[in-house]
Amino acid sequence: MGRDILGHHHPTLLDVPISYFHSAYANVPSQTTTLRRMVGTRYYKQQIEAIRNQADPAEQSKRKKQLPAFTLALLYHRRERASISAQVNQQWPMLMGDIDAKDNPELDMALVKRDLARLPYVLLCAQSVRGGLWFVVRLPDHQTPATLQAHFGYVKKLFADLFGIVLDRSKGGNPTHLRYVSYDPAPYLNEAATELTGTYTEKVTFLKSSSNQTPRYTRPNTQALSRPNLLKRVASLAEQAAEGERHDKLLKAAKLAGGYVATGNLHEQDAIDALETVASEWDNFTKSQRTIRDGIRYGLQAPIEPTTDGSTQSSYPVLPGSYVPSQPETTTPKGPLIVKTLADWAANPGSILRPDEDQLERL
Repeated sequence: MGRDILGHHHPTLLDVPISYFHSAYANVPSQTTTLRRMVGTRYYKQQIEAIRNQADPAEQSKRKKQLPAFTLALLYHRRERASISAQVNQQWPMLMGDIDAKDNPELDMALVKRDLARLPYVLLCAQSVRGGLWFVVRLPDHQTPATLQAHFGYVKKLFADLFGIVLDRSKGGNPTHLRYVSYDPAPYLNEAATELTGTYTEKVTFLKSSSNQTPRYTRPNTQALSRPNLLKRVASLAEQAAEGERHDKLLKAAKLAGGYVATGNLHEQDAIDALETVASEWDNFTKSQRTIRDGIRYGLQAPIEPTTDGSTQSSYPVLPGSYVPSQPETTTPKGPLIVKTLADWAANPGSILRPDEDQLERL
């Protein structure tokens, strides 16, 4: 529970009721529990350590499936034939993520846990049963299964693009997804987690074949100017900042991001989340947040089209009093001026008089 300035305890999302199942195969929860209890319990320590010490992956999986489980929502039941709305009693503004060691063999999970603890929107992070990590992200209130799916898509994309982390797609996008109990002697808890608001829905492009073959679906082509690469370009500007120049570098990166947002090449919330992720490792995070928003606001006034070589093409608006370089005039050779009246011919020496046919008689 959180504390106020008088030392009083106040419930947080770590203390709301969630559903506990005595078995992952059960359809009806056996009782309610809380995230704080589940992440802090030592009751299953011996079972979990035995599973982690098991060398045979098949035996590990078998023992894992014998463990109890819980969800991040309060459920009526988990009967497959029922709709999600019929299963869910209360959906809380939280999202679960799972980082499996088998999907990320090159990662040092201890370092990843340390880095996740720096992200302001992470509510908790702890070891999972087989040595990976699981975490919970704070979301805006009034979640639905559809909005949760969109937030989960965004978190998957954010972790892949910025950190190179592959999340388990089978856990997180549905409020009825189960989480096996685990044990972590030092879980990370953040009573004051901020909201992560970004959403992303992966688009599917429908391609029609020129022949009579069955039309097929394909994912969007990722190119040098894709949003993930632009996010990396923006984030790398801030990441390269040495001590003493972080404000200037962050402001520059935010201006660049704002320019991309102005031309529709980036979503503003994506840019904010990417830069806040970098700045979360620095001192005075609140000041960095203001810098990011100021920079993006400035950048929105200077649209930028990215190029494949890393350079940019700016389209800065011309403001009153701005200096605009003069352009050399290009002259095109011209022949004699053709006029139709005597008055024009007299006023333009060297011109040629060619009246209309209906004027000839009058001349």
